[in-house]
Amino acid sequence: MAFVIREFIPKDIQALMEIWLQANCRAHSFIPSSYWEENYEYVSRELLKAEILVCEVEEQIAGFIGMQDGFIAGLFVRIEKQGQGIGTALLKEACRRHEELSLRVYEKNENAVRFYKKYGFLLRESDTDAETGETEYLMRYTGKKELLFEQITLQDGRRVEELSQLASSVVKEVFDPMIGAEQNDYMIHLFQTVPAIKGQLENGYTYYMVKDASGDVGFLAFYPRDGMLYLSKFYLKSSARGRGYAGRMFDFVKEKAVEAGYGKIFLNVNKKNPAAAVYRHMGFQLLREEKNDIGNGFYMDDYVFLYQI
Repeated sequence: MAFVIREFIPKDIQALMEIWLQANCRAHSFIPSSYWEENYEYVSRELLKAEILVCEVEEQIAGFIGMQDGFIAGLFVRIEKQGQGIGTALLKEACRRHEELSLRVYEKNENAVRFYKKYGFLLRESDTDAETGETEYLMRYTGKKELLFEQITLQDGRRVEELSQLASSVVKEVFDPMIGAEQNDYMIHLFQTVPAIKGQLENGYTYYMVKDASGDVGFLAFYPRDGMLYLSKFYLKSSARGRGYAGRMFDFVKEKAVEAGYGKIFLNVNKKNPAAAVYRHMGFQLLREEKNDIGNGFYMDDYVFLYQI
């Protein structure tokens, strides 16, 4: 099927509003149709102010996407044309034109949530739409260099070994100058060996390897604790730092927190660790200080930081 994607022209408005009303009523059966009907005139006026891309099939308008200042106000496809790739074509063209995009989608609109995730949109936060009382997700897309997040499970024996090797080398590089090689080697034995990682996986940890085009560049791990998501591991190889990866890794962690229903993320960071400034920049606030005995005469002297989604 041949698609023609073009800019909006004023005479399109009636066809666009017909698609808007029908598609909203179908996708949002959990919201009374009267809500969309009551907003019809308002939306028709707002469309004239937006950046709109229209998709035509055989010279008939089959769908459109509307954007304002990098925010996708809506993506709609004529009901009888759905499932034919029109929405995908419109979204891809919007992403081609904009390096960053965001949108809001109702939690109950599961098909739309899956669709946007498929094309690289990440969950950033959730809140309640004051007008409908329904939960909405804020999702965000960035066209920057792709990062992949590979979940590591107990069944991935080879990858657990590779994770242990990467974790040990990165932690060795980061913490030897900070706390001394003796304590660091002891902590690596406690937390980063293959048996240690397997034990963590058996007790509720979720591990991800972080990859770019060059291969494995970092790793992260988290688990539920005290009604929040505890970010236990968050590391990058030195060669991968300074590329904006940490921010995108944290976006991923926030997405997982939202999916699991957690509104807060917390972590420990050594008081001597310069990463404390990075966490503050990300929006973490100091919750407390704590000193924990880890055995063999060693202590972890940390700040505890809290992030509220």
